[in-house]
Amino acid sequence: MKKRIEALDALRGFSLLGILIANMLYFQYGDMTLNTIEPTTWWDNAAFYFTKIFVEASSYPIFGFLFGYGVILFVRALENRDLKTRGPLWRRAIGLIILGSLHIAFVWDGDILLTYGAGLIIIMLFIKRKVKTLLIWASVLAVLMAPILIFKTDVLALAGLEETAAVLADGTYWEVMQQRIGVVEGMPFIFVLISLPIAFCFIALLSFFTIGPFVLLGMAAAKTDFFTHIGTKTKLLKRLALLVPIGLVCKSFLYSDHFAGKLIYGAGTYLLALGYIALFTLIYLAKHETKLAQAFVSMGRLSLTNYLMQSLIFTTVFYGYGFGLFGKLGVAIGLLLAVAVYVLQLYISNLYTRHFSIGPVEWLLRKFVYLGNGRS
Repeated sequence: MKKRIEALDALRGFSLLGILIANMLYFQYGDMTLNTIEPTTWWDNAAFYFTKIFVEASSYPIFGFLFGYGVILFVRALENRDLKTRGPLWRRAIGLIILGSLHIAFVWDGDILLTYGAGLIIIMLFIKRKVKTLLIWASVLAVLMAPILIFKTDVLALAGLEETAAVLADGTYWEVMQQRIGVVEGMPFIFVLISLPIAFCFIALLSFFTIGPFVLLGMAAAKTDFFTHIGTKTKLLKRLALLVPIGLVCKSFLYSDHFAGKLIYGAGTYLLALGYIALFTLIYLAKHETKLAQAFVSMGRLSLTNYLMQSLIFTTVFYGYGFGLFGKLGVAIGLLLAVAVYVLQLYISNLYTRHFSIGPVEWLLRKFVYLGNGRS
């Protein structure tokens, strides 16, 4: 049981690296499209296409898979202690929504916590469903969301982001905050109070549906105890790991002008995510006793705290109210900086978990979820 939990934590820690690398383009440029970034050197071009093909759109599904898996484990833990599940699940959703909203308002608008909090409300409808039902719905949702994945890049390219970039590069904290939450001068406060939360939740739900297939897949995997005795499943993992090169080939159609090419790219984002899950799990099983493997475990256990710290660090580095390096470092240096900060987080997380079993933000959310019922 311990290894199964540690394997999940390590995979969660690994997914944070991909999420950070993918987010770097948004931290640095306020956008993720080639039209906006326009790398001029071979190393920036290489870093840009590495991010787009190897990382972007294939890291969040991994986190979604783990989120779905974790929901089932969470429900089982409650049931094993003869506790009701409805209240804690709702409080977990509300807690994530509150954290996500605060993250968007005060730190960064590339938040995923609101997405998962809003999505958890929908997930509750599937918790008691059979594995077959979950897999069918995952497949249906993947097909329904295909247009969003296929045309995502085109939509982003059409968005007018010059004003946004200018505010992020030179604006004060208050100006950036207003831009982030969509407040314009003269807007009635009552309108902000009512409309913005609704808009945020709508966007969060739409975002959740794009990773929904992996959330449902994670729930199905948990119901089959996939990570229980995971060491006996190496043959299956090796087969799934073959999806890595297949996914990379598919994602190389990133800027194809043909519908078929866009469809292949969309499929590649999911295939690569599945391949990464299998490949990293295989590597972890082979190296789970090493210090590096344990550092990934520690990183995963503090995933919520580490995720929020990444936002605090990089908005301070790039935005005008911080060091003001927005759009100035280049994609390659930004990539190296992301890896450096991640390695530092690995080291600090490993030190932290020698003394504490849970991160500060995780502790706060857990207190809210259990409301004094404690946790074993």
